[in-house]
Amino acid sequence: MSNTFGRFLKITTWGESHGEALGVVIDGCPAGLHLPHSLIENELLRDIPELTVSTGRHEPNDFKIMSGVYNNYTIGTPISIVIFNNDVDSSSYDPVMTRPRPGHGDLTWKLKYEMVDPRGGSRSSGRECIARLAAGAVARALLKTIGVKISSTVTELAGIGINSKETRKEAFEKVKELGRKGDSTGGKLKIIADNVPTGLGSPVFNKLQAQIGQAMLSIGGVKAIDIGLGHLIATKTGSAANDFIGYRGGTPILLSNNCGGILGGISTGNEINVSLSVKPTPTHRLKQKTIDLSTGKACEIQCSGRHDINFAPRVAIVGEAMLALVLADESIGCHFLPAVKMNTSGDGEK
Repeated sequence: MSNTFGRFLKITTWGESHGEALGVVIDGCPAGLHLPHSLIENELLRDIPELTVSTGRHEPNDFKIMSGVYNNYTIGTPISIVIFNNDVDSSSYDPVMTRPRPGHGDLTWKLKYEMVDPRGGSRSSGRECIARLAAGAVARALLKTIGVKISSTVTELAGIGINSKETRKEAFEKVKELGRKGDSTGGKLKIIADNVPTGLGSPVFNKLQAQIGQAMLSIGGVKAIDIGLGHLIATKTGSAANDFIGYRGGTPILLSNNCGGILGGISTGNEINVSLSVKPTPTHRLKQKTIDLSTGKACEIQCSGRHDINFAPRVAIVGEAMLALVLADESIGCHFLPAVKMNTSGDGEK
């Protein structure tokens, strides 16, 4: 089972949804990076951005930095962060022991590994992503030293495009309406990285878009990714699709950004924009057809418990974290990150 991501800035996440804790070990972060407790805390607080459509499980996301940081500065050794589970209720998962939920990883995990922890989906649960947010906080701090900023926006929910306050309200009302009927919905979102330096990524197998694709498609529920025009580029002519080239202040630039900030596998210096399509939450309250592995017969399952009726808004912040990890990893590998000097003034946060 693969739980490690990255080449130069490596992260290994661990823990199960209903275990005592989850966490991440981050290896390759240079010494001298300012990493106060509040920086990670602020990222973890973003875990539930829209309470009306998210799970009834309300984790405070209490965490502890176990290693790699002294007086709020990194020391170059592996950073270990533990996030504790304090609001676990496994009672609704008894049926899942033998009746795999359609649309979830229950069946494939059982067939591949046989011995699994069915509570809360184990590591196929969205809860696994809390460790990614902690790692993403470190990556964002590294990228801040070179001016890279990452943001996200939800562009569609329940089939309704969002481009104003009115359409946002309409979309969320549709999500809640279907949720009251016991069903779930999906959505689309966009992740943007600004001020990305030219030269990240490399041709052939380590193309930047390939690394971003792996990162985004590793997020549970993400079924498709577009960079720049994405799938729409197939409908264009070459003359309409190509980004013309010009000069600005003596520096070559692209005059448009249909490529989404990446050409030939290498960042262009333009904004990198990534669009994701997120499937409906597979666990909902309507009856679904499945099988009972203990009897070998067809049956139905009707799930209860605490589940997001739409988890696309929560995926958006995980997408930010994964894009930050890719860009920080490449920035270290391409030597774009300046040497981070240790603050010796003794004025670190206490």
